[in-house]
Amino acid sequence: MNQKSLPAFRLSLVLFVLSALAASSSGFAQDGIMGGEIRTRGSRDTIPVLPRSSNPATLKLLQSTFTIHGGYAVVDSMGEASFAISVEPLGGSGASLTISSGVPEKVLFSETLAGRSTRNAVFRAVDRAVFKTSGKPGFFAGKLAFIGEESGATEVYTSDLLFGDLVRVTSDNVSAVRPHWSPDGNYIVYTSYKSGFPDIHRLDMVNHRRDVVADFKGTNMGARYSPDGSRLAMIITGRGGADLWVRDATGRLSNLSRSNGLEAAPTWSPDGTRIAFSSDQNGGNQLFVVPSSGGGMRRLRTDISGYCAEPDWNPVDANKIAFTAAVSSGFQIAVYDLREGRSRFLTSENGDAIEASWLNDGRHIIYTHRRANNSQIRIMDTVTQKSYQLSGGRRSVSQASFLAPR
Repeated sequence: MNQKSLPAFRLSLVLFVLSALAASSSGFAQDGIMGGEIRTRGSRDTIPVLPRSSNPATLKLLQSTFTIHGGYAVVDSMGEASFAISVEPLGGSGASLTISSGVPEKVLFSETLAGRSTRNAVFRAVDRAVFKTSGKPGFFAGKLAFIGEESGATEVYTSDLLFGDLVRVTSDNVSAVRPHWSPDGNYIVYTSYKSGFPDIHRLDMVNHRRDVVADFKGTNMGARYSPDGSRLAMIITGRGGADLWVRDATGRLSNLSRSNGLEAAPTWSPDGTRIAFSSDQNGGNQLFVVPSSGGGMRRLRTDISGYCAEPDWNPVDANKIAFTAAVSSGFQIAVYDLREGRSRFLTSENGDAIEASWLNDGRHIIYTHRRANNSQIRIMDTVTQKSYQLSGGRRSVSQASFLAPR
């Protein structure tokens, strides 16, 4: 091998693997992927990969996913790549994955994966490759629930992460807002104006049924499942304002805020012990946190904007909460670090960036990019801050909720 032809900053893959998989007991070593003097190149935050497939559609999908991820750089030759990722579709719902490296190449890992469809199996293969090469979970085999306006009314839709396999799941011809998955993917809760008032509905995605969760007089909004799926946080009009309530598995409701302000957008901490939300009880909208079992509310001093709303708690790093913050030109996504007690902006879109939702790796967010009468869904790698549009040519989609791969 001509060492002079390779970048001077080449690092040993052994060192890379040890750092990338330090927290994982199911890393490369168990699968024999550490064998040999395999090397990785690229920046600290990106891994160069060479996607391969004899199937043109699969190859295009591989190139798109690794580009969109932001933690990878798609390259054209093994001389540039740390890994070659080869995926071939099998039958109607399978895919084979092979990971190789080095010159001459050595196969490090191979596996056959099954999915709901060939496309889903390819996504599962990509997620497996992401885990094997970075030590972090993949997310491409996950699903979205979101609001679309293609019919003229705001309806609930589902799709895969790249807006394939799109299904419209409501056809009420009335406003629907804020869909959210249950952790097991069996339900979607959302607010519908089907009765003429904002009531919380639950869609049973397995048995294709719908029931009403909350139809109290006034506001019923913002339903979110706890991480274990046993409780539901929601905003219900109470005395003096819209309060944060939690419904347990028995149906018992508890008021957690009891303020004179208007609460909105509850989100659970990863362990389910706290709920963050926005409230205008002190004037402009700001973020607060309260124990999910009840107790005193505490304001999170974001110190970044006079208007902070739509919080979403990182499912991996309990110290990070993404939220929407007002700026002079509109709205952008920021992240608050509870350990450091400070915030920073993630986005700087031309137009508004709103409605952030973390993905299961705790590194990526999806959000709505809104300009004039156009709203689309984007994904951002919060490490490299690379951002890509997911929703293609659809121009009226928003409020995306992510369901991790199962």
